[in-house]
Amino acid sequence: MLDIRGATCPGPIVEARKLLNGMRKGEVLELISNCPGIRADVRSWVKATGLELIDSRERTPGEHQFYIRKR
Repeated sequence: MLDIRGATCPGPIVEARKLLNGMRKGEVLELISNCPGIRADVRSWVKATGLELIDSRERTPGEHQFYIRKR
């Protein structure tokens, strides 16, 4: 799990990429962020890199949780 609340964009994506680089195919990363614009950033990033966005939800207003699978 990567809880990166408080970090500004693109920090959450940069940190998630670092963690995913060390993960094996099929493993899932849980990412939590309250960065404005994170929803659009994550969707674009997974599409561009071939990752799989399994689920995303708004935990509280402005705080988002994502489950991303490495392919």
